[in-house]
Amino acid sequence: MKNSIKNIISALVLVASISFSAVAGDKEVKKVTGFNSGIYASKDGKIKVNIDKYNDASTAILFQDSKGKVFYREVAGKHDKKLRREIDITQLPAGDYTLEIVSKGEKQTKEFQLLEKVVERSIKMD
Repeated sequence: MKNSIKNIISALVLVASISFSAVAGDKEVKKVTGFNSGIYASKDGKIKVNIDKYNDASTAILFQDSKGKVFYREVAGKHDKKLRREIDITQLPAGDYTLEIVSKGEKQTKEFQLLEKVVERSIKMD
């Protein structure tokens, strides 16, 4: 009798622990981020930033060099759901740069490296 009670209690504890861990795992999978972003460089010397927000919080965009000098800063309002921005980088010197997007404690970072433009020379002969 004692062994069967111990077995039943052990089985209940095992089932309960599996159930609780399964529920905790589901919460992690269902976690929704507050925003999505697409960041890319175009051939015309601009960085395109697309942000789709899913929260009601302000969103900050910050573009700076490796020394911390800020070249672009913007704070979008709480109710802006879609942000489409272009950052002109044609006049910036070569170097390392970082673009950060922050909203309600979430942060996405993208690093860029601007290289010197190679100039080709052509020769025309008559």
